[in-house]
Amino acid sequence: MTRNVLLASCLALALGTLGCQDQTNEPVAPSEPSLQSVGKQPFTDLALKRGLVRVPIEGRLSDRYLTDFAGRVIDPTDYVCAVNSPVFDWFDAEFNEAVAEDFPELFSLVVEYAADQVPFVEALFLLDESYPDAQEFGYNGEFNNVMLSTERDVKRFWDIPSDDILLLAMKGTMLQDEARSAAVYEQFLTDGPGDPITPAEAAEYAATVRELLNAAETLDGGDDPLFSFNAFAFSTAGQPDRIVMGDGILEGFKVIGFADVAPQAIYAHEFAHHIQYENDYFDEVPPTYPGGPAANTQAEFTRYTELMADALAAYYLTHARGGAMNKHRVAKFLSAFFQIGDCAFTNPGHHGTPLQRMRASEFGFRIADEAQKQGHIMTSEQFHDLFVAEYPRLIAPDAT
Repeated sequence: MTRNVLLASCLALALGTLGCQDQTNEPVAPSEPSLQSVGKQPFTDLALKRGLVRVPIEGRLSDRYLTDFAGRVIDPTDYVCAVNSPVFDWFDAEFNEAVAEDFPELFSLVVEYAADQVPFVEALFLLDESYPDAQEFGYNGEFNNVMLSTERDVKRFWDIPSDDILLLAMKGTMLQDEARSAAVYEQFLTDGPGDPITPAEAAEYAATVRELLNAAETLDGGDDPLFSFNAFAFSTAGQPDRIVMGDGILEGFKVIGFADVAPQAIYAHEFAHHIQYENDYFDEVPPTYPGGPAANTQAEFTRYTELMADALAAYYLTHARGGAMNKHRVAKFLSAFFQIGDCAFTNPGHHGTPLQRMRASEFGFRIADEAQKQGHIMTSEQFHDLFVAEYPRLIAPDAT
């Protein structure tokens, strides 16, 4: 008889919305899981969707995109927010097909075994370059060249120490490797508070997950966005920093027509978080819009760092000595990517509205345009100081 799998106390989590959270912050009440529509009960301890991650050592996690389309709080009076996006429409279609064709297997995989969380936990704590598929980007490795060349270019462009930042691929097909799945179950998941999974149980869970995955008609053995629609930056003591790119998010943006820019843009955004980790920007108090709320909430701290990451990424992408990409093409991608933006102003994972995020990127474009005349690359500190001065304008009400 199977038992519902809950996350271990060392991974006590709370749902956010694309959060960049410091380990030392207190968790907030979780929002309703997005799989509620297919019968999943609210697993408040199973909250590895995004947001605050509690680990045995201090760590920072930035950005988790899975299920962002669920549970938004929209306030239309001052700000404009999209209610959907092409890439989430694609995710919805893929998920709904699985619900229609493979509901029993899907329910067991997600609710009874939390299999959709296993690739993420492995990427967060266990994955390194020694794994045979650790740098196979895309379902068939079709993004290998662009990801590895982007990694080299971004590290060359920015002035922070970056040799220890690993670029890793998160793959749903790791669930086919029972030893890898069992390691996650045994080390990081539990059947309940104080009830760790034994090695024998972990092996049984991993074998069952593989059997269910291969019995499903629509999940392609793990090559499905349910298991890898994610990208994130993670930094913690005692192990190399990392940027993880999920197969699912690369596939989604390829399907909607952005294979030429999405890998570079997403990586540049995640690398920007490592700039913030290195330069202690996460510890700053954000400037506020005049007359706005005090900048003492986690939502405001997250918005500040996310908009800064958007600006840093845009600066690199269009700089003549950086990505040297066409500004209008990058902006077109960002207009789709930033529909992930939200108006959940009190949510600790608040990333800023789509228009705020585009303002931040346009600021980065403008600084890059000015630099192109001289071929000069700013230091991260120089760019940061310009961004801080601009920030109140970036977050001004945008409904008009």
